[in-house]
Amino acid sequence: MEYTVIFDVSESGYRHWWFPSVGLIFVVIGSVLFRFRHQLGHRTPEFLPYLFLGFSILWTVFALVVTAAGHSHLSAALREGRCEVVEGIVTEFQPMPTIGKGSESFIVSGKRFEYSDFVVSPGFKHSTYKGGPMREGLAVRIHYVGDDIARLEVAR
Repeated sequence: MEYTVIFDVSESGYRHWWFPSVGLIFVVIGSVLFRFRHQLGHRTPEFLPYLFLGFSILWTVFALVVTAAGHSHLSAALREGRCEVVEGIVTEFQPMPTIGKGSESFIVSGKRFEYSDFVVSPGFKHSTYKGGPMREGLAVRIHYVGDDIARLEVAR
């Protein structure tokens, strides 16, 4: 059977830049608080600008390291052949609810997969709600590590 690659983590690139960049907004706010800490007034605790800026920097760095490391580890596992592979027909397909919240799930050869467009994960997570390819009866081959789909291939 011939397959078409629908998703490959090593070709998709780092997709979660937006997640740590949200922290940059708070780093800017913290920098402004720090810069003008002497003009904040007496009701504002003296440590607040330091705490706000420090926490913002830590959160941003942590978010970047965790998301980039997740992508790197899954890509490396795929490249180095350390992924488990399952092949078969999609059964028990449960699309993401039409309200757009929740997750999508299915089973292939006894292995259950679940993902959501709204969860930060390096693996495949393109739900049918947003035009994703999964459906009941689809013949697929999936390379995965744990719960993360590193490569999704669909039979032609």
